[in-house]
Amino acid sequence: MHIDDAQVASELVDPAFHLDVLDELVYPAECGGAVPLASDPDNRYPYAYPRDIASITKAWLAAIDAGVRPTECCQRILDSARFLLAVQEESGQWRQRYALDGTDKGFYRQEDNVGHGVRILAHAISALDETERLDGVEDSLRRSIVDAIDRATAHIESDLFDPNAHLVKSTTSIHEGRIESGYTLWVNCTMIAALRRARDALSRVPEDTDALDERLSSFGSHLEAGVERAFTSTRELPRRYSPDGDIDVRPDVTLFAPFYFNLEDLFGDQLHGAIDRASTALEDPELGGLQRFMGFYGDFDVQHHGGNGPWMQYTAWHAQYRFAAGELERGDRILETIARYADREGYIPEHLTTRTRFEAFFDEEWNTRRDFEKEFDDATLRDVSFDLIAEELSHMKNAYRDLEAQTDERDAVRFAMPLAWCHAEFLTALFRRASSVEDGAR
Repeated sequence: MHIDDAQVASELVDPAFHLDVLDELVYPAECGGAVPLASDPDNRYPYAYPRDIASITKAWLAAIDAGVRPTECCQRILDSARFLLAVQEESGQWRQRYALDGTDKGFYRQEDNVGHGVRILAHAISALDETERLDGVEDSLRRSIVDAIDRATAHIESDLFDPNAHLVKSTTSIHEGRIESGYTLWVNCTMIAALRRARDALSRVPEDTDALDERLSSFGSHLEAGVERAFTSTRELPRRYSPDGDIDVRPDVTLFAPFYFNLEDLFGDQLHGAIDRASTALEDPELGGLQRFMGFYGDFDVQHHGGNGPWMQYTAWHAQYRFAAGELERGDRILETIARYADREGYIPEHLTTRTRFEAFFDEEWNTRRDFEKEFDDATLRDVSFDLIAEELSHMKNAYRDLEAQTDERDAVRFAMPLAWCHAEFLTALFRRASSVEDGAR
């Protein structure tokens, strides 16, 4: 693959570069293990997010499968799992985000983080097994992982699953707003993927897990049947059902969920139709790349976070899909779009906007307090102290002032750089591409 842009570091096409960036963002945790922060500690997101960590450990697992730094990647996944074990609540929950000392810093509900925590633990078992280290780790660690999966699954089934709708209730970690209330495609796909990965992990450990596996199988079958009934019986794959059951077919990046979680067996051709809808509707006509959702700021459900524009991690999902489909040239063009907005060190931002959009955001949403009302909406907030909200507001203000300064120098401004999640998804896309090339050569 060739990236034709003198402003872009050539290292972007080297998996080792992205592994190095991720290493830079991993910090020892006071509560146990070591974990990647979303961004530099003095940047926008100085926290550990289970959502991000699940995506990062997925990328490390892909590196192991490709034979790239397998020992180091296995250790990174294991260290992340130790952190997740340390911060899991007795009820089985994981929250939105954590400080390095294990303090819960989350203020949104985001039920899907329970599924992400299970996926991280399952990734650790897979990594240990695939590097032939599973029998060598202490028995207590394997038992702790099995127990954590057991408690998390019980929480999903008893507290999050609605037996009448046959779906998991959700406010997801993808959009963080009222648009996520009800029963979303993303959360339900996350939970199915978590249950499947958990069963795969349990099949690898020497401990007797038959009873837990049977429960996972029973509940998983029930949830999958509910998801298939609710989401594939419609003409278009919906992104959610609202709390009162209204169908929501607005295109957004969560339509990639069936692909992202490898659920084609459940969704069939609807998976491909959903991605075609999303990639067409969300392509930024000015900057390229995928927006999270269409940018109608008057919709209270929609938050622009400094101005609507493409998000690099979701754009990388699109590249992954095209590579998986064997569309190498199209996938390459998508990665080139991401690379175009990296800085000279190769660091990838979270998302982009333009000077005009940022100024409109400031005038229409920030200065009017409308953004505050969207960000801290009671429909998605947990019962947390205002100190935590004030801390988040400070991070938001600093990030927006940084964007404001950027508008003096360029029309396209970049938000939160480097973002670990973006590098993980770009890395996964590179491995997807290599696999597609290998398959085509056979």
